[in-house]
Amino acid sequence: MDDETTSKPPELDPQTIREGAGLSVDEMAELIGMSVSGYRLWEDGHRQPGGPAFKLLGLIAQAPEETVRRLRSIQS
Repeated sequence: MDDETTSKPPELDPQTIREGAGLSVDEMAELIGMSVSGYRLWEDGHRQPGGPAFKLLGLIAQAPEETVRRLRSIQS
């Protein structure tokens, strides 16, 4: 089997991603549409992002400026 299809995606650290994007905790929580307290649970390691949130963090990690700009453009 191909290693790429059988290996887990690399773990994404929410705090590292947020800091790399130059965002505060409050800004990051608002940007991805969740409460500040819920987001802090990710950074503190009490909860892990899953599904769409994990993918969104991956996009922010890969292209922080573009992803943040696009997310801000669709906020209500």
